[in-house]
Amino acid sequence: MSEHPPLTEKQQKIYNFIRRHIETKGFPPAIRDICEEFGISSPNGVMCHLTALSKKGYINRVTKRNNEKAQARGITIPGVSAGGFSLPLKGVVAAGKAIEAVEQDERLELRELFGGDDLFAVKVRGQSMIDGQIADGDYVVIRKKETCENGDKVVAMVDKSMTLKKYQRKKDQILLHPMNSSMEPIVVDPAQQDVQILGVLAGVIRKC
Repeated sequence: MSEHPPLTEKQQKIYNFIRRHIETKGFPPAIRDICEEFGISSPNGVMCHLTALSKKGYINRVTKRNNEKAQARGITIPGVSAGGFSLPLKGVVAAGKAIEAVEQDERLELRELFGGDDLFAVKVRGQSMIDGQIADGDYVVIRKKETCENGDKVVAMVDKSMTLKKYQRKKDQILLHPMNSSMEPIVVDPAQQDVQILGVLAGVIRKC
């Protein structure tokens, strides 16, 4: 960024925070996020820093048409691509009696929803977990773990084959139970077979 005027120490820290937020979460921080991160009591204080960053060419800002007031959510950084995945969070919707809609300026970030960076996803093939509300074509979010408890839904590797099942340790055997009454469990003898727990179910993503 040698072509831009230099930043003050505080401006550099705020710029680094915004950039990291975009790269890891997929969207810029809200003004309140910047306030909380740097102990700035007034949103106007943040806006002054954003104005300076914009004038010096480090960030671009999208203004809100109704009052031309720039919002932190409208920040982009030239050459910086967004990582992660997030969606606008519009509030709570009733599945029963309708409730009043309250507008929110928030986003649903999947990494935060499932709680941490130690996650991976796999696509489900087959109907062995259908009674557990996991269907063919679903994506399951798995938290990486090498150990688990009886009753956990896990992704296990058995002799180089990966499977999603309900875990049970029974004496010298491991039972990997399908959640489908028409199927039998996979019985594993750890002394004879290579078995490894890759992770525990954290959530299910379904495309309708």
